[in-house]
Amino acid sequence: MTAARKLKVSLTLSSGLLRLIDRDASRKRETRSGIVEQWLRRASRAAVETEIEDATIAYYTSLSATDRAEDEALARASSKASRRLAVDEPADGRRARRGRG
Repeated sequence: MTAARKLKVSLTLSSGLLRLIDRDASRKRETRSGIVEQWLRRASRAAVETEIEDATIAYYTSLSATDRAEDEALARASSKASRRLAVDEPADGRRARRGRG
């Protein structure tokens, strides 16, 4: 895997924010650029998560009463079916033999 190509940019930041960046960089033994990149990536992930949550809420609030009832019925049926699964049992239904110790 090749390293992502980095681009050099210039930013104008408040002195208070720069102090926070420098303090975090010092504590983590990172560069300013490294800290700013970490912060931006974290903020970007949080923004995407918020967008997904908002879209999910919008979807469920837009459902009609009939759609909600169908969704709840499917959830109940799926939960009931999943409790009957025997994922730890052998495929042929026989119990697995335990090794003798």
